[in-house]
Amino acid sequence: MRNGSNQMNIKSSLRVGLLMCLILFACGPSRESAGQDDKTVDTPRTSFLNEVMPVFMRGGCNGGGCHGFSRGQDGFKLSLFGYDPKGDFYRLTEEHFGRRINVASPKESLLLRKAAGQVPHTGGKVFDPADKHYQTLLKWIEEGAEFDSGKVPEPTQITLSPKTLQFNRPDEQMQAKVVATYSDGTTRDITDLCLFMTNNEAIATIDRSARIRAVQPGGTHVFARFDRFTVGAEVIVLSPEPFAWNDAPQLNEIDKKVDQQLKKLRILPAPLCSDEQFLRRVTIDLVGKLPTPSEYEEFMSDAAADKRSRWIDKLIEQEEFAHLWAAKWGEWLRINTDTNPGSGTAMKAGWNYFEWLTEFMVENRPWNELAEELLTGNGSNLRSPTSNYYTMLPQGKIDPARLAEDTAQIFLGLRIQCAQCHNHPFDRWTIDDYYSFTSFFTGVRRKHGSEAREYYTFVDVDAEPAKHLVDQRPMAHRFPGGNLADVQNKDPRKVLAKWMTARDNELFSRNLVNRVWDHFFGRGIIHPVDDVRISNPASNEPLLQMLSRRFAHDYKFDPKKLVREICNSRTYQSSASTIPANKRDDRWFSHAYLRRMRADVMLDCIHQALDIQPKFRRSTAERAVRMFEGGSRDNYNMYFFSTFGQAKRETVCTCETKSDANLSQTLHLINGPTLQKGLQNPSFILQIMNKAKSDKVIVSAFYVRILTRQPSPTEWNRIAPMIPSEDDPKSRQKFYTSLAWSLLNSNEFMFNH
Repeated sequence: MRNGSNQMNIKSSLRVGLLMCLILFACGPSRESAGQDDKTVDTPRTSFLNEVMPVFMRGGCNGGGCHGFSRGQDGFKLSLFGYDPKGDFYRLTEEHFGRRINVASPKESLLLRKAAGQVPHTGGKVFDPADKHYQTLLKWIEEGAEFDSGKVPEPTQITLSPKTLQFNRPDEQMQAKVVATYSDGTTRDITDLCLFMTNNEAIATIDRSARIRAVQPGGTHVFARFDRFTVGAEVIVLSPEPFAWNDAPQLNEIDKKVDQQLKKLRILPAPLCSDEQFLRRVTIDLVGKLPTPSEYEEFMSDAAADKRSRWIDKLIEQEEFAHLWAAKWGEWLRINTDTNPGSGTAMKAGWNYFEWLTEFMVENRPWNELAEELLTGNGSNLRSPTSNYYTMLPQGKIDPARLAEDTAQIFLGLRIQCAQCHNHPFDRWTIDDYYSFTSFFTGVRRKHGSEAREYYTFVDVDAEPAKHLVDQRPMAHRFPGGNLADVQNKDPRKVLAKWMTARDNELFSRNLVNRVWDHFFGRGIIHPVDDVRISNPASNEPLLQMLSRRFAHDYKFDPKKLVREICNSRTYQSSASTIPANKRDDRWFSHAYLRRMRADVMLDCIHQALDIQPKFRRSTAERAVRMFEGGSRDNYNMYFFSTFGQAKRETVCTCETKSDANLSQTLHLINGPTLQKGLQNPSFILQIMNKAKSDKVIVSAFYVRILTRQPSPTEWNRIAPMIPSEDDPKSRQKFYTSLAWSLLNSNEFMFNH
């Protein structure tokens, strides 16, 4: 494979012969040692795999910014993070024989001289000659610079201790330690061979010797990387200020798990939000609409203690609840079409796909069935909607690797793309894992139907598995982080779907729970929700474990039951107002976070507030959330959707949906066509004016309709003097139109809090 096996054997023989001659000539046995061979004691030889390769990683030599770059650096290349040790050995010793390694005069080896800064080196000085890592490389070269012979113990896990580090105040320090366990049962302190990092340097730092220093109060994680392993430890830095828990009400198990974390961090939970805030928040979150004035009156006049819980139940059973989740899944599944036959999925197929998805949500079928039916979809994309899971890609030859990446990200929350060319630098997934998972999709086939718009999806059960990038060996089907899969004479996708949707598979249930949680809080317990990795841990692991277990085992993957538990918690119903004891919290859920509405939901709420009939291109939908391919092709409202960050559905990444606020959004609401055209129709303005008996009632009606609350006394006192006299109806209409415009332009309308 590398210059041919025969050439490699010849070079190896020449090298060994030259080495033996040099040894016999220059290092013959001395008189003192002659005849004493029986007293010689063998010392362990330096292991290339377990000692030399870790030095390259510790020094950053095989990193992406150095020799681990795809084209190498300064004519020398190493495998990124050491995923190909045999290749690295070849490039060190055989690629340019005698150039990088000098066994006759080890200290003159170019490898050592560049690392020590003794000759020009782009990477600068890496090791001092007195450094133990330099000495490891020197000793290996002195011993002949050989590859390990026989079976070498491999690291099977590493442990970072202590697992939780608690500092009583900033500026305290603590020493961590990393121990590796090997396949032969032995252990070794590898602290000096690891790379370290922290998730938040503003909370705690960690240096190259694993010394951790507290910076300011809060919580974060530190991580150690060695070989293919990454492990983390939680760091808590307490505030020296006096702290007393406020005994906030705990409405269910969610609150108990949240409070346990808050107590550890000395963060106080916020009180419950007001009824008006709750009504607006839960209605937008559950059905993507504003509460109507009649719903406002009904809820606010209800004095029962359980009215919030009953309102949640009422909203969950509305069809709009299913529509909202169909819209979200439509983004995750990239439902998008192309009008040109042969260049993309036909509109008819995309519409059928979305309608099937909507009906699935309306029927409230469990989400494990959703994943299973999508993964195993076969047949015509026009008549078998689930087969479109495999046609929402550019038409042509199916790419099994892309299917594997998308499936892992959608259903498991894993971004395995990094492992396509090298071991994942911040997670446990290796290049072997990547191609073993890709093997589940190598048999997926697609062919044209009787018309240009039609594609048939089917599976070749005899298809060969994926081949490893490095040595082209076939990679047997293996579940991520699990065992080999039995796919003999079976559709591998069905085998994968059964494993994936099993109740004990936490990768699946945790991912779905995390996505649902993100919808209601604006951030996941793991955030981003589709970037689950060891170096991106959950902010509250006990909470995620509890919800995952309930969703899979107690709720049987019923989303409504999970949503009901979340919405009934004090955590969800907390006020967005902060106090000094929780104002810095952005991940522990001590209070509600301001969340800008999704683009489609916001447009629907604007249409609802202005009482106008929306107009959408290529769709008969009455609401933006019912557009089967989102707003990416809606010419009438395309600028609104792009400005407010609706997903373009080019990838399955949740990062396509933008929720940040920016100046362009403000300018569009101030003078863009969305509000201007809506306000040109004065029917709802006149209707409110003619129906109310006083100006105060009119103003209240606008506040309730747009912001779901009554105006405060301060607001009314400012507005009242500006209201024109009843003798000037045109000026009054203009004033109330301006009032509606002002309320729609407020941050309070844009954000759900």
